[in-house]
Amino acid sequence: MGGVSNTNQNANIRSGPGMQIAFGYALVFGFAAAAVVWTTWFVTHLPWVSLTEPMRAGGVIAAWIVAAAVLSRGCTLGTSVLGGLISALLGLLILGAKLIEPGQTAAAVPSAVLIGLAFLAMGAAIGLVGAVVGRALPRARPGDTLAQFAVATAATVAPLLFIGGLVTSTNSGMAVPDWPQTYGTNMFLYPLKGAGPAVFLEHSHRLFGTLVGLSTLTLMIWTLSAERRKWVKVLAIIAFSLVVIQGVLGGARVLENKRLLAMLHGVLAQLTFGTIVGLAAALSPMFKAVQRTDPIANPKKLRIFVTAALHSTLLQLVFGAMYRHFRDRHSLFSHMGLAMVVLILALAAGFAARSVAGQHGGLGKIMRRCGTWLLVVVLFQFILGWATFSMGGKAVAADSPGQALLRTVHQANGAALLAVAVLAFVWAKRLLRVSTASVS
Repeated sequence: MGGVSNTNQNANIRSGPGMQIAFGYALVFGFAAAAVVWTTWFVTHLPWVSLTEPMRAGGVIAAWIVAAAVLSRGCTLGTSVLGGLISALLGLLILGAKLIEPGQTAAAVPSAVLIGLAFLAMGAAIGLVGAVVGRALPRARPGDTLAQFAVATAATVAPLLFIGGLVTSTNSGMAVPDWPQTYGTNMFLYPLKGAGPAVFLEHSHRLFGTLVGLSTLTLMIWTLSAERRKWVKVLAIIAFSLVVIQGVLGGARVLENKRLLAMLHGVLAQLTFGTIVGLAAALSPMFKAVQRTDPIANPKKLRIFVTAALHSTLLQLVFGAMYRHFRDRHSLFSHMGLAMVVLILALAAGFAARSVAGQHGGLGKIMRRCGTWLLVVVLFQFILGWATFSMGGKAVAADSPGQALLRTVHQANGAALLAVAVLAFVWAKRLLRVSTASVS
């Protein structure tokens, strides 16, 4: 009887939690691979990049296989195939832009269903190839799939921020004058072949927004069903709500044609990214596992500097958005003046985080890493700021693709600075809490 009982128990493990973990990682695989595929598609199809169609397709497939190989480490063959299939399902959202020629309708492509099915089969096959290739790579340690999915969600937001920055830098926000359709067409079926840079950027921005919406919706549902901490559940709801508000605000900006709404849209995008990054940190195994640690030296200094660095960065992104959208002298001088404040506070927070001693185990290591990244990113941002001021042009729309790229890199690195400041703040709060608990 004992042998039968053990056999049944093992079968339940394989069909219960094991299956849930496998499906959970397949979701991580699918969304992370989709972020890579979508980003590669965007870069290879930019109107400024002169590539032949075979080169574009080859680049996307190569990036897809590489992503599948990296993500396949440590997972089963079936999970990898399912992950490839999920990434292909998400890829269907941009496939319509390739299937339909300008002037055509969906009815003019009778083989669209077969092409879609073939695309799904290719995704599963790429998952299989990735699993085979991934066996030659170092094995990845198994982790918390929900925490990994939160990181994958942040990875889908990053390219959306960059594309949104290009839209602003090129003044392409009104290139598509209707919403949610694109020139009266279902936006998933609008042909991008031959589209000018402005239309391509604005329409791609909308497509990437759907990927972010799906990923944050999945993250919220998963967090609500698997997470016990109420405040983390609330944070997941807030993150998804911000994405929904972002979509509505972006649509209102087009329908109302108001630059103020465009500025608010840009600011909220960065806040949304910071919220998702903070949620990913809260869901990480380290955040949940550590309960006690030794008291830290100068806790007040760490608390003050990381808090001040985060708040000043938030204020700085508002002035930056004001100048990007209005190009007025007041927002420019405010942005430049506050840049010095952000630099000083971020450097102070970085050094304070790096001074955390090694006896705090994993938390201490994370804090020191956050401190290092704060120092690197804020210095790079300061240099980028002056380079953008000198060479990025003075008009609302950049005069060249080079100017647009420089402005957008500055904006994207600002988002990276905000993300690192959020991580430093969240991990410092956690460290201070568990070190205080150890004292009492």
